[in-house]
Amino acid sequence: MQYVEIELTQGNINNDHLYLSSITEFFPSDSFGGSNSQDIAPVLLEVHFGINKPVITDIAGDKNIFRKRSWVKEFFKTHNMTAGDKVIIESTGRHRYHVYPKRS
Repeated sequence: MQYVEIELTQGNINNDHLYLSSITEFFPSDSFGGSNSQDIAPVLLEVHFGINKPVITDIAGDKNIFRKRSWVKEFFKTHNMTAGDKVIIESTGRHRYHVYPKRS
């Protein structure tokens, strides 16, 4: 299985999102939508994060973050994540991803 690693910034923590700019090539190009929810991508991603049900979302192409991000705050809180911590995004199937903290 393929995976990528990103390092959290204080901006991620403050705004409850994950910057995907450095790993955009990891996701299918048709999963990137426009700048608002009316311009959603033609293909949605299924994101598993181990706390609740998976999130079905696209990537906001102007910001390179998951469009639906209410789950990110809970993810950060549950795992006591802070700036500098690393997150793994693993591809587990076609348009399916698992997000989890990297443990030392």
